[in-house]
Parts: sequence; structure tokens; C-alpha cells
Amino acid sequence: MIDFLIIQKSGFPWFGVMSISAILKKHGFSCDLLLASEEKNLKKTVLKRKPLVLGFIAITGEHHWVLDIAKKAKKEGLLTLLGGPHPTYYPEVIKEEGVDMIVRGEGEEAILELLTALKNKKDYTKIQNLWVKKNGQIYQNEMRPLIHNLDDLPDFDREIYYDKYDFLRKVSVKQFLTSRGCPYSCTFCANNLLRKTYLGKGKYLRRRSPQKVIEEILNVRKKYGLRAISFTDDNFVSDKMWLSEFLPLYKKEINLPFMCNVTANLVTDQLISNLKKAGCYGVSMGVESGNEKLRFEVLKKYITNEQILNAGKIIKKYELVLKTYNILCLPGESLENAFETVLLNAAIKPDHTSCSLLQPYPKYEIAEEAIKKGYLSENFGVDDIADSIYRTSPIQCAHKKELENLQTFFFLCVKFPKLIPLVRRLIKLPSNGFYRLLAQAFYGFYMSRVHRLTFSDMMRYALHVDAFKV
Repeated sequence: MIDFLIIQKSGFPWFGVMSISAILKKHGFSCDLLLASEEKNLKKTVLKRKPLVLGFIAITGEHHWVLDIAKKAKKEGLLTLLGGPHPTYYPEVIKEEGVDMIVRGEGEEAILELLTALKNKKDYTKIQNLWVKKNGQIYQNEMRPLIHNLDDLPDFDREIYYDKYDFLRKVSVKQFLTSRGCPYSCTFCANNLLRKTYLGKGKYLRRRSPQKVIEEILNVRKKYGLRAISFTDDNFVSDKMWLSEFLPLYKKEINLPFMCNVTANLVTDQLISNLKKAGCYGVSMGVESGNEKLRFEVLKKYITNEQILNAGKIIKKYELVLKTYNILCLPGESLENAFETVLLNAAIKPDHTSCSLLQPYPKYEIAEEAIKKGYLSENFGVDDIADSIYRTSPIQCAHKKELENLQTFFFLCVKFPKLIPLVRRLIKLPSNGFYRLLAQAFYGFYMSRVHRLTFSDMMRYALHVDAFKV
């Protein structure tokens, strides 16, 4: 029998799962995870483990799959709990058949309290961050304060993924997280909504101490091996004081190539020089739209084209790899606006570009504005969200077919701007499998170069994870 068993559909490690597992094990509880894609008979494996609580990572877009499995689990008499982004933002999912509980926001302390109560046969309906459905009644508990000091948490339990799944353990470029939160409030980002959810519950942006991060990297390198590192913080460079302590320490103790996320308004000669000296080989930066009006008024990302061009110039001056993020199908976006995004990217010459189609999740500020202005229907909800940010968008706009086709050619146009006149004609044709295959090939090839993935890394992901779903 196991205390807490987690089911996950996607094949990438989740820091939330690793953190929850670590704190449960620290307090004597057993915890394990199953990747659904790797199980020949998921039901048989789950029933064999006899979990006290069966947990699910629920992502909007995948929530129907989760609810279907949860319903089947409930019929077998299991106690079910949904965690992750979907129940955090849409807690009404508690009403669905098969869902006993949901955990909203940070789940470490809530799940620890839950298992403690269950083990001691105590009431568990009043635990903060949990919504509980019991005997026909739903208990909606308030959010507890944010975890103030991230160093109080144990190191991420990577064993829950690595010790069971070779294709994750053997990847030579591993991800690390040094913070929680983001200093900005862009309308299209989950941080905007999560900050509002935790309003008055403590400082939103928090960082682990440099020493704690270095200690974790050393342990991972010793146990699993490392060739390069990817820091996945929303904004790795937002705290200058933290960086001034971390970067020299990283150079001295780790000295491995790494990649991180930056924002154009924070990019300076000094910053990029310091990153480069510490071992940074590349950065990712959000452009989002090439049209300033859309970027300011729709996305509320207050960064100018001049700042983006200047950042690109500095990054290239220090010969760092540059990856950019972009979005098409914005409310009010014209086809010419979309080509402005292509041209702005082409001007800064990124080594790789990621371009998605807007998924305006319900309750996000951008979705509420889109409904007001008629770009989404008034009854738009979670069931209208696509399962891929590369296939389609629910936004109702002129030239939608052309915008969706442009997404598949986006990277090609950025790398080879002379192809833009041809692409303008091609995007008028019906969408087809060849367009998607072309985008997939370019995306996979250049992503492997930017993130320094080996051929073996690529093959492992290709065989086990739908990593390049476009």
C-alpha cells in the first residue's frame, strides 16, 4: 500500500510533483508517480499499489482525460485528488463525478496535512488550499499564505521520475528552478491570475538562496550526471542582488553551460557580460508581438520595440544563443500585425523562435477583454480550450486561417526573410499535414541545437514524449 500515488499524462518532470513528494517523504509518508504513457495497464498498476489517496496533475486542455480516469478510479473505491493549474484556477471542477478533493496553489503543506489527518482518522474537510466533497457537501477552504522561505522546503525529489524512467534520467540537459513567481502581470500569463488568487497572502516572487540551488545542482550532477543546465524560472534575471551572489558561486562550484529566461527591458551590457562569464551560453526572451500597440494594450507587456532590438543586439554582441517566444491570433491582430512580429524577430536574428497560437484561458485578463470586445463568445469556457497551442485558437478574427498557417511557417520566415512573399501566398491555401510536418522538423532540429540536446536525448523524447506537438 502507498500513501500518495500521482498520475501524470505528460512525460516531463513537474517541479510541483517533486516538491510535494520530497516533503511527504521527509515526514515519513510514501509517494510515487506513474506516467500514464509508460503504463501498459494503468488500472491494474494503480489497484496493485492500493493508494490511500490517488492524485492527478490536471492541466486545462487535458482535464477531460484526467476526469475520465478519476471517474474510473472512484468506481474502484479510491479517494481522488486533483492538483495543478486546472483546479487552482477552476475549482468548480470539484463538482465533477469522480473528484473527491482538489488542491489549489502550493500543495506541499496541504497534502501533508491531508495525509496526516487520514492516517490519524481525523477530519480533513477544513484544510487550507483544499476543497473537499464529502457526503454531498462541498467544503471550500481559503488559501493559506504563500511559502515565504523556499529554503525551508527539502530538495526536489527527482528520484520519483529518474529512478523509474530511463528516458528522463539519461537526458544530459536537466532543468532547475530557483524561484516561484514573476514580477510582471501580462494578461496572457498564469502569473497574473495566480497573483490575484494569492492577494494578501504574502510576497509573490520568492527565490531560493544561491547556496541551496548550488547544493542541489551538485547533488544531481553527482547522482545522475549533467552536461548542461536549463534554468526554467519565468524571469531568471529579475533580482540583481541575487544574481551578483549566485553567478560567481555557480562559476566556482558548477562551471557548466546553462540557459535561462530574460526580459528585454532588463537586458544590459553588464547583465549579459556577467551571465556569459558565469557560463551562460544562451537566453530565451519573450517578444510576443511585433506591434507595440498590441503588446501594450492587449498583452500589457510594457516593453518597447526599441528595447527588444537593443536587447537582441547586446545578446548577439556577446555571442549568446537567442530564443524568442511569440504569439499569433491576438484579439484585434491583423495579418499585417502578424508579419510585423515576423520582421521584428528577423531583425534581432534569433537562433530559434517559438510561435504559439493564443489560448485565452477563461478568467485570464486577456480572455475577459476578448469576450467584451466580441473576439470570444460570452459562454466561452474551459471546454473550448484546444489541447495544443500550435494547432488552433478559439479567438474569432479575420484571416484566422492565414494566421494559423503562418504559425507553421513562422520560424522559416524569421530565418529566411526572403521567403516571406512566397509564404504570403502559401498561407492562403488550406491547412495541411505537410505544413505541420515542416514546422515540426524545423522546431525539433533547431530546438535540439539551442538546448544542446544530443541525438540520444532527442530519440528518448521522441519515443516517450509528444515533445514536438505542433
